[in-house]
Amino acid sequence: MDIRRGLTIGAVLTVGIALTGCTGAPTDAGTPAPSASASPAPTPTPTPTADADTDAALLPIPVDDIKDWADTAITWADDAQGTGTFSGWLSEHTSAHHLTSFSSVPAGTYQGQIACRGDGTITLQAGELDSDPSTDPIECTNATIAFDLTTTGTGMSVMLDLDGAPTVYAVALQRVE
Repeated sequence: MDIRRGLTIGAVLTVGIALTGCTGAPTDAGTPAPSASASPAPTPTPTPTADADTDAALLPIPVDDIKDWADTAITWADDAQGTGTFSGWLSEHTSAHHLTSFSSVPAGTYQGQIACRGDGTITLQAGELDSDPSTDPIECTNATIAFDLTTTGTGMSVMLDLDGAPTVYAVALQRVE
């Protein structure tokens, strides 16, 4: 009887710890603008650790408020087409590297924005799917930065890398040509 009770308690604690780490997932993909034709491909969620909660406590914005912040940090034209705004947070214990792929975004010229807040630096690179990034690395430290991207084929990918403390981000690309 005691062994079964101990196993049950152990299983519940294991699941509870795993789910606690999941609340700090590094990506909160936003809903694309109404006329956007792309949706991000799923990105594997890193294995959560007990340190994820510690990292989340170091963020300048509560995890549950990141999407609302992103909606004000990145501006979109009402008729914008592109990726929509995607946001989340990066840290050493959740994921210091993040890749988002958009398989159906049409070729063209895009105006991009990255906003980041926190004590870390996020480096963004973007380009065609399955190829090297075509943008120069863009380093974001407590800023909002505009950049350009041109693609010749359908689809694009956006890579984010963190150096330093846990940091929140918001990224969007809207088609201009």
